[in-house]
Amino acid sequence: MEVRHGRELNETRDRLERWRVKQAREAFRTGDQWSELTARLSVKEVSAFLAAECQIPRRDVARFVRLAKVLGADRELYIEKGVAVSVLLDLAGQDEAVRSEALRMIRSGRSLQSKELRALKRDISLERAAAEGALDRTRIRDLRNIAVRKARAGVDAWLASLEKVVNAAHDVSEFDMLKGNTLTMAPKKIDRLAIKAAKLVEELPALVGREFAKAPVPDRPRSGKSPGSWPEVFATLRAMAKRRMFIEHRYERPETTVMDFDPHIVAQLAWAFGYDGCTDGDKARDRMREAGSVPLATQPGPEPTPFDRRNKPTVLEICAGAGGQALGLHAAGFSHAGLVEIDGDAAATLKHNRPSWPVLNADLRGLDLSHLKGVDLLAGGVPCQSFSAAGMRLGANDERDLFPEALRLVRELRPRAVMLENVTGALHVGNAVNRLRILSALASLGYDAEWRVIDGSEFGLPQKRRRSVLVGFQQGIMHRFRWPVAIGTPAPTVGEALFDLMSANGWEHAGEWGERANGLAPTLIGGSQRKKGIDLAQEKSRQAWMKIAVNPNGRALEAPGPGVPADHNPKLTLEMMARIQDFPEWWSFKGSPQQAFRQIANAFPPRMAFAVGASIMRALTGREIDLPAALLKPLAEPEKVPSEFARKFSMEARRQSAQRE
Repeated sequence: MEVRHGRELNETRDRLERWRVKQAREAFRTGDQWSELTARLSVKEVSAFLAAECQIPRRDVARFVRLAKVLGADRELYIEKGVAVSVLLDLAGQDEAVRSEALRMIRSGRSLQSKELRALKRDISLERAAAEGALDRTRIRDLRNIAVRKARAGVDAWLASLEKVVNAAHDVSEFDMLKGNTLTMAPKKIDRLAIKAAKLVEELPALVGREFAKAPVPDRPRSGKSPGSWPEVFATLRAMAKRRMFIEHRYERPETTVMDFDPHIVAQLAWAFGYDGCTDGDKARDRMREAGSVPLATQPGPEPTPFDRRNKPTVLEICAGAGGQALGLHAAGFSHAGLVEIDGDAAATLKHNRPSWPVLNADLRGLDLSHLKGVDLLAGGVPCQSFSAAGMRLGANDERDLFPEALRLVRELRPRAVMLENVTGALHVGNAVNRLRILSALASLGYDAEWRVIDGSEFGLPQKRRRSVLVGFQQGIMHRFRWPVAIGTPAPTVGEALFDLMSANGWEHAGEWGERANGLAPTLIGGSQRKKGIDLAQEKSRQAWMKIAVNPNGRALEAPGPGVPADHNPKLTLEMMARIQDFPEWWSFKGSPQQAFRQIANAFPPRMAFAVGASIMRALTGREIDLPAALLKPLAEPEKVPSEFARKFSMEARRQSAQRE
């Protein structure tokens, strides 16, 4: 038995040795690739490429670069010995003396560990300092470490004393409720409490400094949230040291005065230990968010408490179109701080359907939006023709490319998150360099960003609509973001999605058509203002439409009526196109039929925007949602706008009420 186990262990060792050799060789090849790429592209662009599209951690990018440069001369030895990639990357960042000693150790047969490099660096530095007669900096470090430990011990002792004061104050408060007037019935307890509080106040400056210990108490109203702060804790202790711990109550019958112990004292002191006076989970999470912390839920919980209107994360949407993306982001919990759209008809569509939204009909180029600095999310479907096949994939060379304007707004407004949607052509090989420049620009602005393709059919859309989406966050947020995954249930076919509309005029063969239309629609293509006429497809996708029994050449004014043959392939009405694009039934489009078609077909469907928006919302707030369950519900309802009569009536009622007062 032992012999058999020994053979298994030997086989495992040999297999892992071969794997380590292979990994070491590939690590050096990655470094070589860097050198080749930087001969043609900038360092920032290649760094963005390795981090965003090759999934190499950002901290490792520079280390791979050094790997090829500083260890290249001895690469065959490192490969032969199968040195772990983590050790190679750490070694590449060391100075020449450490690298030389490590190389000798590896050549001797040592299996070097990364933690040994740090100790090696320390000891070699000591030898160098001794040889040069330099000062021993470790003595300063040792003193600092001792000072930190002593300070921590002092704070821990002070907090332990504070905890005793909190418990004593709680006992006095309980005594007050049971026995009545605390000031006259428990004077010794009050004296001891004041002495302990005075001692804590006296010890404070040595621990935190006089400025922090005497910081002014923030002027915040008392509420159910039980606000607190360290200055408030310190102020409470100072008041207790002066025996200001009571609230005077006067009663007329019988005429008497009672001094009650201040019930706020315990809550104000207990705040220091994390107690906020409320165990409600949603309120506790809100308090953490207000303080700048984000509790991250990993499983969907009960229906979350809706955001207060004032606390809703805000979004500035550029190139807003007819509102498909806006509907999805609004359903995900964002409040629109602004929607910018250059097309007058699309802007009119937004204003008509959502009068409360701040819509700006303007050209984005050079537009001053500085009043929106600090918005939570910058989102938009920047013009896609410059990245599409129909647009010749001109990318940055296309006058319609508005990515530079989007980056300008990121630089000026500093949003916490960015979401830019485009056609999948943005990820085409011909647009790789321009894509990397965008990632590089975001990285230089301090944003972590990724580019992925999502498919609308994976989220219940009856259409094979694949879009590329760029999502970025200020540093420190990306770790909470994950891309939405398919909900796991099949999307409805075109026949299932449109049957009621196709049979609305009494076509007796609508059911048979529905069986023939048993697939997903190809991507609706709206095109730019240069496109004339209405057709659903380019040449490549025309046959795909015919396979699901739909004529893509133009549009129908209405659904087929009685007497239309069973083998008829109908055209789609604008209403049918809007449903395929997931617009709600009540959403109406302004402008000519040509303009309405363009607004519908160019939209980012609401449920796709909702899926990505919900993932961004989770990263910003930590709130998890059940995406499949959420997509079963209507994402939007018509906005209830009072009639002109109702508005006038309300104004007159307020005027009369003011007169009476």
